[in-house]
Order: sequence, then C-alpha cells, then structure tokens
Amino acid sequence: MSVPDVSPLIAALQALLNPSKVDEHLVCAGADASDAAGEGPRTFLLHVRFNEDLPKIEDLARYLWEQCFYYALPRRRQLALKKEAENDPSAMLRVGKAARDAFIAFNEKNPSRASEVAEVLAYCVVQHYLDASQVVAKMGLKTSSNMPVHGLDGVHAKYENGALTIYFLEAKLAKSANGGAKDYAESASNFLSNRSQYLREYQIVSELGNLDALEEPERQLALDHFDILGKPKLHRRERYIGVICYSEKKYGDKLTVTDGPIDVHEKHFTTTYTAKHGHHRAAALKHLKNNGATPRKCMVFYVAVPDVNALRKSFYQEMGVPLPAGMEDIDGPDEDEAAEVDQLEAVVTVGLEETST
Repeated sequence: MSVPDVSPLIAALQALLNPSKVDEHLVCAGADASDAAGEGPRTFLLHVRFNEDLPKIEDLARYLWEQCFYYALPRRRQLALKKEAENDPSAMLRVGKAARDAFIAFNEKNPSRASEVAEVLAYCVVQHYLDASQVVAKMGLKTSSNMPVHGLDGVHAKYENGALTIYFLEAKLAKSANGGAKDYAESASNFLSNRSQYLREYQIVSELGNLDALEEPERQLALDHFDILGKPKLHRRERYIGVICYSEKKYGDKLTVTDGPIDVHEKHFTTTYTAKHGHHRAAALKHLKNNGATPRKCMVFYVAVPDVNALRKSFYQEMGVPLPAGMEDIDGPDEDEAAEVDQLEAVVTVGLEETST
C-alpha cells in the first residue's frame, strides 16, 4: 500500500482551527511534556487570570460565550453567516442569535444537563493547548430531535508524528478536582467499553462533521482517515481528554493588598496551585486505572475556578438568557482526597448502530 501525501490533510485541519486566545483568560500553572515518564495521564493545571487580587471569572464567562459561534455552529453555517455579515453588517445580529438559539434548544430538550459551559471550555482548551481542530460541532447535533444526547462532548483532530491523532473530549463541572476526575474516568470507561458508541462517533464525524466544509481532494483524504472500518491501514492514534472545571478552595488563601507589584496575587495562586500537580495526576491515574483505561492514552486538564456555579451563572448572563428551569447548583464533597471507585463492568457491543440524521 502506497503512503498517501498527507500535507494537504495537515493544511486542511489547520484551516479548521478557529481563532483562540484562551491564554488571555487562563494561566497554565503546570503541564506534563508529551514524552513525560511514568504511568500518566498527561496532566495540565489551568486557572483563571487575576485582576490584581480578584479572579476574572466574568471575563472568562464572556470569552466562552463569544467562542460559542465557533463551538456550537457547524462549519458550513459559520462560513455562510460570515459571508452574510461581510455583505450586510446587520447580519451580525443573526450570528449571536444562531448561537444563543442552539443553547436554548439544547436546554429545552435536556433541562437536567449542567455542563454546557464546561463543554465550550473544553473546546477552547483543546484548540489552544493541543492545537487540534474541532471536526464536528456536537452542540448542533444535540439540539436535533432525532439525535441522541449521549455521546462525547467533542471530537478534535490533528495530524502529527506520522498519524492522525483523534481527541475524544469529556467535559466535567465538579465541586472538587477528585470528584471531576472520578466522573471523567467513569465516562471514559463507558465510552471505551461500548463498541457501538465508539463507531458511532467516527460515523458522525464522517457524515455530519466539519470535514464537509473542506474542498476536494482534502475532504476525501480527511474522510479516509476517519474511515476506521474501510481504511484500517491508515495510521491513527486516539487520546481521551478530560477537561475538569472545578471549585478550588485555595482561591480563599489571599495575600494582603498593597501598592506593590500588581501580579503578586496571581503569581501567589499559581505557585500554590502548581504544588498540586502531582496530587491531581495521581487522583486521575487512580480513577482511570480503576475503570480499566490506559492512562498513557489519556490527558486531563484541571481548570480551577473559585466557584463553578458562579462561572455557569455568569455564562448565562453573558448569553442574555435566564438559567434553564430545573438546573440546580453543582454540589458534592469539597475534599480532594482520592476516593475509591467501583470497577465498572465492560459491556462490549458489536456492530454499528445506524445514526439518525
């Protein structure tokens, strides 16, 4: 079998990357190198930037809402709305409405869901820190009355080191880092043990994803790389990403406000938070192993905020809509001690279930 020229695929996936300035709102306090020794998982610690002594939670919420145009809308619709706005600036009003309507429709269909802001955050984090393009707008599919709500929170991809790397995303809002890691590990286990759902995600990307916006022959080359049944010899690797946004109590350990260096408060928190890197990696490792995952194929991004409920409420304020009825505050144990996790039984189903379009 001849090796295809993948340079068009690399360029096409790069073209699907959207503008991202998430590092203007988040600080990376710790990151494992791609070749980090040990069992894994690769672990990243992120936290909100400060305005002197105050974490800028509202600024982060505003940024996440602005990114919803890219996160929630399929690529073809993005391009169509951009073209309309170029010809008629008043069309920009429809741009915001299109993104807002996607979230309203989602919450009307799923009033108990509470993690949309984490899903947008996960999209931004993977785009920026892993340089991986979104290949399907899952929010647009989840608002369809014909689509199941269950499934991954996102699928991104990047061609690197001789293979297409597919990133499967799980986003969690949690009261504690440990609780979020536990939820992520269980979700990853449920996905990995369900052959039908695993194949469904590839089918959704191929039939309903952003690859449709590519030109030929790049589009077909990309589709071939996502055809795991028809093109099994093409090189692929899979990574399972957990983006865990949680309430961090260390924000309460404040320095006295002085007229000295204005960034001293942010640097103080970064130092305190960095010290948790090993602890948080160990917690994720324990939960992943207990759930039968391969930690070296997993990456965990912990995003520390003062209060996840405040972030979620600010997000809806920026959207300009009230909190969905029935959406309660996220609660749970505050401690981050490693909790025991029950082993989940793997239920493997074979055959590809037909995805309704």
